Amino acid sequence: MTRALATAGSIALIAGLLMAPAAQALPMEVTPAAPTNVSPPVIEGDPVAGGTLTSTGGQWNGAGWIKYSWIVDGVTVQAADHAVGEAEVFHIDPSMASKSVQLTVLASLEAQGPGTKLAATPVTVRPGTFVGVSWSNAVAGKPVVGQALSLSAPKWSNTAVQSAAIGYQWYRGAGFITGATKPSYTVAAADDAQKLWAKVTLSAPGFTSVVLTSAQVTVGKGSFVTAPVPTVSGIAKVGQLQTVNAGTWAPTGATLSYQWYRGTAAIVGAVSRTYTTAALDYGKTLKVRVRAAKSGYTTLDRYSAARSIAAGTIAATRTLTVVGTHRYGQTVKVSQGWTAGSTIRYQWYRNGVAVRGGTGYALYLNSGYIGARVNLKVTVSKAGYTTRSATTAAITVGKAVITLTSAPRVTGALSLGSTLTAYVGTYAQAPSAYAYQWYRNGAAIYGARYRTYRLTAADNASSITVRVSASLIDFDTRVTMSPALKLPVWAVTVLRGDGTYRVGTQIKPGLYKATGTGSGCYWERLSGFSGSLSQINANYFGTARTYVQILPGDVGFSSHGCGSWTTVPSTGAKSTRITTDGTYRVGIDILPGTYYGYGAGASCYWATLSGFSGEIVGDIIDNYFGAARTIVTIPAGTRGFEVHGCGTLTRG
Repeated sequence: MTRALATAGSIALIAGLLMAPAAQALPMEVTPAAPTNVSPPVIEGDPVAGGTLTSTGGQWNGAGWIKYSWIVDGVTVQAADHAVGEAEVFHIDPSMASKSVQLTVLASLEAQGPGTKLAATPVTVRPGTFVGVSWSNAVAGKPVVGQALSLSAPKWSNTAVQSAAIGYQWYRGAGFITGATKPSYTVAAADDAQKLWAKVTLSAPGFTSVVLTSAQVTVGKGSFVTAPVPTVSGIAKVGQLQTVNAGTWAPTGATLSYQWYRGTAAIVGAVSRTYTTAALDYGKTLKVRVRAAKSGYTTLDRYSAARSIAAGTIAATRTLTVVGTHRYGQTVKVSQGWTAGSTIRYQWYRNGVAVRGGTGYALYLNSGYIGARVNLKVTVSKAGYTTRSATTAAITVGKAVITLTSAPRVTGALSLGSTLTAYVGTYAQAPSAYAYQWYRNGAAIYGARYRTYRLTAADNASSITVRVSASLIDFDTRVTMSPALKLPVWAVTVLRGDGTYRVGTQIKPGLYKATGTGSGCYWERLSGFSGSLSQINANYFGTARTYVQILPGDVGFSSHGCGSWTTVPSTGAKSTRITTDGTYRVGIDILPGTYYGYGAGASCYWATLSGFSGEIVGDIIDNYFGAARTIVTIPAGTRGFEVHGCGTLTRG
């Protein structure tokens, strides 16, 4: 900025210029000279971290302002403008320790004008030191295993150090303890009988660390802080399991061992948590010692309260019973189970009276015991236990049993009027007598009480059995039923000769066979007796070798030229050749299959039938009429086959 002084001449000059012609020139501005240094700038103060540096910028001519720039390791960290003569203050941050601090000043007439720049001699910042450090090196706490030791924190007076780091390291002898880096430390088992001490280190950025050493303490063994009195559970009797509950010890991790005592004497081998009382304990007191051991700790014993041991109770491990068959000739014996090591005495009784010599665990039942009630008393004893007795229930002795080696059976022909014979079977003993009873379909036949039986019409198609009763003195009668003998259906005449008969009274519904000969057999099933053709349910005319199925709904039955009518047996010839005209049951009279006819003539007739009711629509499955040289297949499911005029048919 250019400045000018106002004088009387200059004022006149300005007035003349205002009135002068415009062609006259203005006067030139004059630039002021730069300030000159009289003495260079100097950095004053101790260059230590946390301290303060000052400077007045040196002495200058022609300077009105000075601009200060503080440079740390080449980086400007603070700049300020001051009037000449004012001091500049620079606070040394701890982070600047060991770094170079330089000051440059720019002197100028005015704050924004040109100036002259000079630099002061740089200084190097030294680390700071803790001032007024105070600390008690005492180790607080009881130096025994398991207890906590602690150190106090040191103090210092530096205001520049607002928050220093305090580091701790505990030592065992000359070696540091891994992980022990806190003000407190819990003494471990490894420290037993060792010297413990600690180093405390004060540190802060830009400051020289201070290392402090504590006093040494010698570690002694620890003590259990919780050592409960053990308790014993279990029945206080001989033979019972005793269990000790040691409780919860503190600190944890102790190894517990046990010793049981009978009175004041240690029981040899009784060194586990449980103990089963023995006979020697009867009438004595029992207690247990629990010993806690832990590395670095003083071993400690605790004793349970003494308990008196009473006599034991003999236990039945299996129900007392007498096993075996209570019969003449058998041996019965005892089944039992008692506390191991027990002594057992036996006494057998017959009808409440002790058996002389019956003092063993088994008894043979001779004939003198038949009908008597037998039981056993056992007396069980064991040292240290209360003797006990037990008696079994009395059981009546029965007779001996006859042993069957082969069953009875029935032999003989199965035709009407034949005689059946009972085979008595075989026995391990020799029965002295036999008795018989014959049965028809499970019902006793009146009067049939002999070894033989003659078949009657009432036995038709029934099952015949015989019961054989074998007897012997001092033995129970052995009753055995023979296997059933199934009788066939016998042909029984139900109608004799021609005539008309009422169904239900004179003849029952069912299948019947004609016994006549010739080819003039006629029969009809009737729904009434008016003689009207409408009352004929079905009819037949042909050879007398035929069957009829009378149905429950029929009212009457009429037969002419057919001979007598019989019931139908369940068995037949099962022939494979048909030589006679007539009606046959398939599977009974003839076998199913394919038959071949080689006869002459052209009047051969055959039909396969589903029944024998005579109904053309209902019974005939297939039929044929033609040459006698024919082939016919009779299916297995067919019930009947009718043939006329075909000669001989032979199954291929």
